[in-house]
Amino acid sequence: MGLDRQQKAFSNEWSRSVLCDPVTKLQCREEAFDSVRGIVDARISLKNTYGFEEWKDGQESYEAIVRSGGAIHENSVEGYRFEIEYDRPIYEYFQLEGKILDVGGGVGTIREFLTDSTTYVSIDPYINGLFEIPQPKIDAYSCLRTHLNFIGGVAEFLPVISSEFDWVHMRSMLDHVQVPDLALLEARRVLKDDGRLLVGIYVEGGKRGRQTVEQFCRDRIAHLLSRFGVKRFRDHHIWHPTYRNLVKLITDNGFEIRREYWQPHYKDQVVYLEAVKK
Repeated sequence: MGLDRQQKAFSNEWSRSVLCDPVTKLQCREEAFDSVRGIVDARISLKNTYGFEEWKDGQESYEAIVRSGGAIHENSVEGYRFEIEYDRPIYEYFQLEGKILDVGGGVGTIREFLTDSTTYVSIDPYINGLFEIPQPKIDAYSCLRTHLNFIGGVAEFLPVISSEFDWVHMRSMLDHVQVPDLALLEARRVLKDDGRLLVGIYVEGGKRGRQTVEQFCRDRIAHLLSRFGVKRFRDHHIWHPTYRNLVKLITDNGFEIRREYWQPHYKDQVVYLEAVKK
């Protein structure tokens, strides 16, 4: 499964030109990095920092779910097409233009909603995911049959130069990172002065700020089942923010929130926040 290697290869001239050392932030060439199956590997691991083992365990669980196609879609073309339609309103509301950095963007499915005039690159630690895309997903997403600019990396150490991007997109990923504050600081660094951040994430308690009895019971049952080894209910998230937690994270790290959007499909449980530099 997956795309043809030539389609996935990191080969765009602009993408090469924005590479930098993820620690020093000094611009460098592609040859400075290791590669995995032809993909630039700029991943940095905080192996001796609190939370690494939890992050590693969660990442492995997440990758296993992605490989299987995810139970929510039953790995069918129809399921993925349904996913496309309930995500579409987000990108009609927030129209991403210019140079776009998709942090934790995986195989770049948001390209389905972007125009040809945009310039796009995805940074994600799951490099092998490029070679493990279920065929029904490729059949549903037309963007998966086109070239993808991709760099192996983590949100806390972005391997791209400063002040380069018009948008940093962070969807369904901040609850997966080891150090959310550092991920936001990095997003701020790589944005242009007038650039914009878009964060989309499930928040505990939703718009009301508190769980319903049904949600509480469902979460507790899932937690108990995972404790007894039922892998389907294993929680691969590291952070479980409320709406207030999310707003505080964004504003504490140098951003001002301009707009918010609650995704209709998830009935006031998933929010998207657009922010600019203070």
